[in-house]
Amino acid sequence: MSIMKNQHVLRLAILLALFTSCGQAFEPEPANTPEANFESLWKTYHERYAVFEQRGVDWDEVYETYRPLIGANSSESDLFEIATDMLAVLDDAHVSLMATDRPFWAGKATFRSQTGSELFSYDLVRSYLDGPPAVYYNRYAAGKIQSDIGYLWVASLEEERPDFIDDFIADNATSEGIIIDLRHNDGGDFTHGAMIASRFADERRLAFTNAPKTGPGKDEFGERYEYYLEPRGAVQFTGPVVVLINDYSVSAAESLAMYLMTLPHVTFIGVNSAGAVGERIEKEMPNGWIFSLTAQLVTLPDGTSPERSGISPDFQVTNSAEAMERGVDSQLGAAIEHLRTGMN
Repeated sequence: MSIMKNQHVLRLAILLALFTSCGQAFEPEPANTPEANFESLWKTYHERYAVFEQRGVDWDEVYETYRPLIGANSSESDLFEIATDMLAVLDDAHVSLMATDRPFWAGKATFRSQTGSELFSYDLVRSYLDGPPAVYYNRYAAGKIQSDIGYLWVASLEEERPDFIDDFIADNATSEGIIIDLRHNDGGDFTHGAMIASRFADERRLAFTNAPKTGPGKDEFGERYEYYLEPRGAVQFTGPVVVLINDYSVSAAESLAMYLMTLPHVTFIGVNSAGAVGERIEKEMPNGWIFSLTAQLVTLPDGTSPERSGISPDFQVTNSAEAMERGVDSQLGAAIEHLRTGMN
């Protein structure tokens, strides 16, 4: 009887220990209240957002400004308005809020207003091409301009790998130059950009480094990782290349631009890119709303970061609505002129 009693006591002790350890391992779910949702949102950015310094934002001051605006009696609409007003301070294209029964909210002001979005037209570009372009996955268009300039529009880097790139390079082996158009590219998989850039590489070069944010401290970052560009594929094009960018070239498009920036035979024309270059991750608030943030600091080989400022072109050229109405794409025209004359 004493043995059975001891076994029973041992089982109870084990169960108690398991219950106690589980209670310590799992924190209770945050309450689904307006205040708790605000605190959860602010705290996640406090711990994981990587580019406060680059964007000139003191997140503690932001808390002092917006926390008093939310209370126990705040409505869902109040919470959405206050949360988006707070996130708008960052003006970051990788910041967003997806709330129930509400339109997608974009963190970059120009993306919300679509300011200048009409200053690029693929239909206008087609008027410059010698004939109908080859279209791949509805994300890439390839053709020729004036018979001896290759043209590649990369509209997005989502989903399918750009396996056609080797055929494009082969088709342009004797071209005077190539134009890579990254205007209005909405990002995607940066490894697809690396694949494209490698077909223009002449040697191995450091393109950029990144480090993930690991805690709330200003210097709490994980190990830095280096990304190199090197020649890949059967053949590379190392003749003159012009890359067109604008303020809707974002995320993975900017990663592709950073790879191409390392090459001496590449020139950038247009206006500064969107300036959202770090990894975008998504998190969830207690009420089920999904938000995104920049969780990684990306730096160029010289130690600077294009976060916020964007990639700067070698030649600033803007499009205008008036010129486009006349059938003129000034940025594309400047690219053609550069390849013809090497404008300074």
